Amino acid sequence: MRLNQHLFWFSRWAAVALTFPILPAATDSLDLRLITSLMSLHRVVIGASMIMMMVASKTSPETCHSEAGTFRQRNANSMLQSHSKHRIGANAKVVPQELMTCSGTPTLTTSNLTCAEYDAITKAITELWGSLSPVCNSTSCQQADWAGCVLRMAGHDFMDFKDGQGGADACTDMNDGDNAGLAECLVLGEHGVSINDAYQKYCTTVSLADFLVIAAEAVMTASRSLVLAEDSSAPLIDFRSSFQFGRTTAMSCDFAAGRLPNPENGCSAVEETFINSMGLSWAHAAALMGVHTLGQAKISNSGYDGWWSDPENSRRFNNNYYVSMLIKGWIPEKNINNNSHKNQWERSDEGADPNVKEMMLDTDMCLAFGDANGDLSAKSMDCCAWVRSTTPRITDIVNANGGLMCGDAPEESFAGVREGEDRGSGGGEFHNCCGDEFWQQGVGEIKPTCGDSHKPSGKAFKQVRSFASDESEWLRRFSEAWTQAIENGFAGLKPLEACSS
Repeated sequence: MRLNQHLFWFSRWAAVALTFPILPAATDSLDLRLITSLMSLHRVVIGASMIMMMVASKTSPETCHSEAGTFRQRNANSMLQSHSKHRIGANAKVVPQELMTCSGTPTLTTSNLTCAEYDAITKAITELWGSLSPVCNSTSCQQADWAGCVLRMAGHDFMDFKDGQGGADACTDMNDGDNAGLAECLVLGEHGVSINDAYQKYCTTVSLADFLVIAAEAVMTASRSLVLAEDSSAPLIDFRSSFQFGRTTAMSCDFAAGRLPNPENGCSAVEETFINSMGLSWAHAAALMGVHTLGQAKISNSGYDGWWSDPENSRRFNNNYYVSMLIKGWIPEKNINNNSHKNQWERSDEGADPNVKEMMLDTDMCLAFGDANGDLSAKSMDCCAWVRSTTPRITDIVNANGGLMCGDAPEESFAGVREGEDRGSGGGEFHNCCGDEFWQQGVGEIKPTCGDSHKPSGKAFKQVRSFASDESEWLRRFSEAWTQAIENGFAGLKPLEACSS
């Protein structure tokens, strides 16, 4: 027992030693590959620590895995931050390929890829995602966080396409403020699990550009499986049959600066990036935005804060993003974390859990809602965005999603209507959807509705309503939009080889 304890504490001290800040004089010239190699060694040491912990203290594997993951995340993050201060933060252009670990020479263009190899990568990614806790609560949902990390990397990669440049080439400038957190996402992952662990096995034959796309497709497929497990009749999504390989990883992309949409600009930003640059239609742009169903926004990354769906739905690839937009109430939340450049919409209705932060961005809300002056703006407006249950097809959406409208049954939501008031005016619904801040008993609406709650005028309201009521229609449109987004800028892509079905 004494030997086991010595080995256990030695492994813990070794792990700490590997994460001591590197001397600035050495760090200035230190190659990122050395940092990631040290992180790989760090993972080995933590693994040894887990074994020693189990033997020496009789700790359960589950508890041990959780503690080791937290320990690894904290100390590896210290290493990356120390390096970032001197390397990434010193006017250096750092791209994803420089951050990834490869035991050989990483290939920049995939020459051959079979269905079996695509499936193997998908399996490796799915196992990493599945190793995380499935428990979701008000502050954490590990599988949602991990899926969001992978999809944010893939999305930021292909959203820089414009005039034939950029696209899914595995190139984003990690110094760009819009990409905050992506370096940590790639190298450290979320909750101590990184796609870098899977990439190392395929880096000499599969380009990082192709790998990131496959990884994103894998997490969407895995999170869709949770929906199918509960409802076997739910529509499937199939990425493999349309996947084509041959993307070349780019080692520089200075042109990409400023190309990502600024959420504060609402549908003007959606139009500039998705419509004008990427060549999507409004229906396809709205469909692609549904990926926000997975994960959450974090102040440390984007400056925004909260879940697009409730935590549990944030680990499921479903149409809850659209459902939430239409059957919940939303009011402006200004100056997130005291930053006047970060404003969003927070859930306001009676069904909101005070312990869960649900939000939407201007670029989300503008799809469904607008006013006489155009897009909604959380920064400049003081109104409530909501839809009346009497709006065509809304009742069907409510009935298909628990029968609640703004946290109450539609027929019960008229309880707040004053005596003599027309039930059809929706006074009670306004109160339920918008809350006491916007409604005063005996007075009625003391702050306005954003636009027309009978007939919302967002740029893609009809599509949002269609996707909320028909998940198969959303998945069909999403698949079309996804394929175009990941193929923009590449000619000569090839279908997977040796596919039996």
